[in-house]
Amino acid sequence: MNLRLYLGELEGTFEMEKAVCNHGFFMMAPNVWNPSTKSLHRPLILSDSSSVNVTISHPATLSFLVIQVPSINNVSRVDEDLILQQVGRMLRISDKDERDVTEFQQVHEAAKKNGFGRIFRSPSLFEDMVKSILLCNSTWERTLLMASRLCVLQSKLADGTIRPSRLPKKRKLDPKLKKETRGNFPSAREIASLDKELINEHCKLGYREKHIIELAKKVENGSVNLERMEMNEMEVEQVIEKLRKLKGFGPFVTATVLMCIGYYHLVPSDTETLRLLREVHEMEECSKETLENASQSFYDRFSPFQTLAYWFDLTQNYETKLGKLSELSVTDYSSVSGCCHMKQLKEE
Repeated sequence: MNLRLYLGELEGTFEMEKAVCNHGFFMMAPNVWNPSTKSLHRPLILSDSSSVNVTISHPATLSFLVIQVPSINNVSRVDEDLILQQVGRMLRISDKDERDVTEFQQVHEAAKKNGFGRIFRSPSLFEDMVKSILLCNSTWERTLLMASRLCVLQSKLADGTIRPSRLPKKRKLDPKLKKETRGNFPSAREIASLDKELINEHCKLGYREKHIIELAKKVENGSVNLERMEMNEMEVEQVIEKLRKLKGFGPFVTATVLMCIGYYHLVPSDTETLRLLREVHEMEECSKETLENASQSFYDRFSPFQTLAYWFDLTQNYETKLGKLSELSVTDYSSVSGCCHMKQLKEE
């Protein structure tokens, strides 16, 4: 079965390849980018908490995205809306996102010429938050491995191989997913049902597991309301305050999550930012101690889109060295060491 996500006014500015292949998240499981077909494959959640594999593409002659759902003949209206909502979130297909792209490109001519302005994200904010934690204090290769292991763990939860007593209902996967090594990215409910020993046994997350479990439990008990954060029901200062109170959410993770929500004013500062400022912008005097202020000051001319300008520079730098990110094979992903945020400025 094929679904359609119409682009509407976005038709003239949206490019599937550029909307996906601009941030390390697109390389992280369960996302699978196909360079030859320029399509994205991954599982998405359905209304009954099951998951279904989809393949998203944008044929050049069409004014809509094609979302292939091969394992289902008929999708309910509720599930169709849910699938379209998740795809729209990943690719930032909304009026608000289109305004952001247009306004950013008005102050950044190079980004406009390049068609840059949409930063890829996950189907859910929870997945973005967990992946942001995985980026910290790790090599990129290990970050990719941790994300993959979490998806393998989810598949075991789904097929009953692992059955925590606190998980009230087994989450189903479609038959094709059951045959695969990896499942979907685990939900807050699934992670909250696990103890840290089990997660570390299967995923080897190190110190991150306690932060991720705590986040999942707070999402599940309602003390962290992700919907309110995303629906602009909170002022950005309130969102920042809420994030900074979470364990593991230092300046870098907070800025990355804000970017995923749609706030671009805080530059995520880490050693990769330091490398970029020194190597590309010749700010040799910049140090770890001065980095946060220096990076923010440098990109403030693009306010309120400082993070977009930063990621444009970073992406251009990667592609100058490695070629187009969209054309890399999966086996080459670990070579994009710039995405690893390794030797991270310490996150509390």
